[in-house]
Amino acid sequence: MPFVTANYIQAEIADYEGHPLINALPPINSPEDTASLIKRTPIIRPEEVSLPAHIRRHAMLRIMDGFLYPTKAHLQLEQTISCMIRQGYLSRNIADRSYQDTINKAVDITKKVARNAGNEALISSVFGCSGTGKSTAVEAVLVGYDQVIAHPDYQHVQIVWLKVETPHNASIKSLCINFFRALDSVLDNNSEYERQYVKPKAGTDLLLGDFARVAALHSIGLLVIDEIQHLDLKTNNSSEVILQFFIKLTNIIKLPILFIGTPKAYKLFSPLMSSARRSAQVGSLNWERFDNLNNSKKGTEWARFFERLWSLQWFKTPQPLTSQMQELFWDCSQGIAHVAVSLFYLSQTRAITLGKEHISEELVVQVFNEELHMIKPMISALRSGLESEIEPFTDLEIPKSVFINNAETSQNNTQPSPLAENREDTPTILDKLTNMLIEMGIGEDIAPIVAEQAVSELPNGNLFDLVAHIKNLKENKPENNKPKKSKTAKLVPAYVLGDLRLMHEKNGHTYNTMKKSGVVLDIADYF
Repeated sequence: MPFVTANYIQAEIADYEGHPLINALPPINSPEDTASLIKRTPIIRPEEVSLPAHIRRHAMLRIMDGFLYPTKAHLQLEQTISCMIRQGYLSRNIADRSYQDTINKAVDITKKVARNAGNEALISSVFGCSGTGKSTAVEAVLVGYDQVIAHPDYQHVQIVWLKVETPHNASIKSLCINFFRALDSVLDNNSEYERQYVKPKAGTDLLLGDFARVAALHSIGLLVIDEIQHLDLKTNNSSEVILQFFIKLTNIIKLPILFIGTPKAYKLFSPLMSSARRSAQVGSLNWERFDNLNNSKKGTEWARFFERLWSLQWFKTPQPLTSQMQELFWDCSQGIAHVAVSLFYLSQTRAITLGKEHISEELVVQVFNEELHMIKPMISALRSGLESEIEPFTDLEIPKSVFINNAETSQNNTQPSPLAENREDTPTILDKLTNMLIEMGIGEDIAPIVAEQAVSELPNGNLFDLVAHIKNLKENKPENNKPKKSKTAKLVPAYVLGDLRLMHEKNGHTYNTMKKSGVVLDIADYF
């Protein structure tokens, strides 16, 4: 992958001044910028709707890979990642002599005891049932950052983020292999790290020590650990070692870590983290299914999501969306985005295969029963709403009992959500704000998301306060400081007097050259 040469922008706050690793990042996004970044809508070309069915269905595949509708949860996730990367770099300044201390600490990380890192423990998580789009959402946010940035002035290669999958066997060696392979991939390193460090006789401490040292050496800004539910503490002792190691990474070398997993993973963290506060230091997200309860005249997020999905019709005459069809898709998917998108794609392909140019309710039910029959037991469990029915499917829902302790401890300290159902005035001001944003030129698909974010950040503000808050976020964004991507950067070594690298000879006479220069001693002189 090509490296981007660092283009330093002006620090947006005083804390970030003089930090090359932070100043090489893009400007901090406003909610509107985030929504535009994440939104993905496939293109339907006019000529495609007249193609034969067996060809047209290939074009429809864009629905599966190219559709992503931003929600409020996406905005919260982007802010979490943005804060984690920048805060993690504060104590790892390559322009400061103290940076070498981070490298030195990484060497003995497996021998140190994890201490309480206070506010510097940057651990967060995104937990949700399979198919809700949590991994896709994280990747959509991360794509807004150049992954590899070269700093020629500091002879340094920065990796802004790295995603690693938890091995199915929860093996420490497999985890390290996954890490070094991911690293070699982004650095186009031809598996050099994997060959260098993954040896048949390499012990656990040695592997984890190399893991930490290389992570510090390349200034990884965020380590994303996906499928963390594969760590089963009951069946594998190495699982606890791995989780303790991750905590040490944040404590000792200040490396932020974002865990992604199904609800099963939540139970892993409760007993192992030193406190619930610490595991949610920068805000952990429960990536929920879409809610179908209407709390606004603009409709639910599910309604907005499905309206945009329904517009992706490869029919000669697209059919309008009805409330009955929207309810049917909700009933069949129970708000799981991936299930809804899959059902819509399969229903559309079945329709054109049968020579029809529309989707009927009967067709949707038929496709669900025949082509998605494997997930019917899970959907039925969600429909029941009964914890006893849902619990066997650990990838579906987070049991309510898991959250009861957090609810009790935060009940007295948490203000009611500005979007809570019992707030009769909220929908009114939310609707007015959304309409005003649309009149200001913000797209109808983005305006509701920006409005909800503003209301959540300024719950007691009136309409004018909220508009001013949104405009202030946009005006304070340093538009002129956006870094320009350059071509592949080639690092030029900084040679010093007597540098051994200058004595290398391609013709194979390096030894003689070193001997003439006095680097190689003649031991005969000492006898």
